[in-house]
Amino acid sequence: MIGTALAAALAARGDRVTVLTRKPASRPDLVRWDPVRGVAKVRRLEGLDAVVNLTGAPLATRPWTGPRRRILVDSRVAATEAIVGSLARLDDPPGVFVGVGTLGIYGDRGDAWIDDDDAPGEGFLAELGMAWEGAHQRAATELGARVAVLRLGICLSSGGGGFPSIMGPFKHGFGGWLGSGRQFTAWLSLRDTVGALLHLLDTPGAAGPFNGNVPDPVRNRAWCEALGHVLDTQVMTHAPGWALRGALGELADAIFLNSVRARPRKLLETGYTFVDPEVEAVFCRLVTETGL
Repeated sequence: MIGTALAAALAARGDRVTVLTRKPASRPDLVRWDPVRGVAKVRRLEGLDAVVNLTGAPLATRPWTGPRRRILVDSRVAATEAIVGSLARLDDPPGVFVGVGTLGIYGDRGDAWIDDDDAPGEGFLAELGMAWEGAHQRAATELGARVAVLRLGICLSSGGGGFPSIMGPFKHGFGGWLGSGRQFTAWLSLRDTVGALLHLLDTPGAAGPFNGNVPDPVRNRAWCEALGHVLDTQVMTHAPGWALRGALGELADAIFLNSVRARPRKLLETGYTFVDPEVEAVFCRLVTETGL
């Protein structure tokens, strides 16, 4: 979802975009790659200015069993290492490497504001985030590239991501907040996700981790009530934390119940202007786009 929108935005401004795909390369702008072996015909990537790495299996679609954790790690860490290893074979590797990470790297921080430079938290998602970013940073040592990582929470789009699953209960009249509802929910619209990635591509001094979160995050209950207001539906119930943990295990805390009040200081300081800072306005636009 993010890659399709980003490629369209790059093409619209006149950039030449090459897309890595695991399917047969049926167009001149497609190059086939393998998440383990890398890019076989890597010479087709010679002379590119930058790479945006968005690879990674979905985090929240099923419980984190042992085999699922292996998939989540390999699809991020091993796949990123394969991309960097392939690019290292080029005579003229790209000078910019932008990747995505997870705001789950911080763990549960309650009401505390989280800065881009704060230390990681604990748990599987934090460990995965650290390993993923470590794989991105190999582009600095092996390619000599400037590396920037956009740490993301929920990406809101009418065309996919978390919004359709969030909408499901609300459409049937029983949508509500998660757990206590006091946790801060980390989110970014698809427009700001793409905008932030373009910003990191274009800003020479942008390096290291960047919190991809709106400047003024709200608690989960207020976040859900904003959607209820847009749908003219009262939000009077919630999904208990114990029920979420029983169904999803550690995933429930890491994705839905942990509080991440991340401040996007570095994005703001390097000149990025958010186009979708208010969640109710975003929900209103997305509901309109879906025809509800």
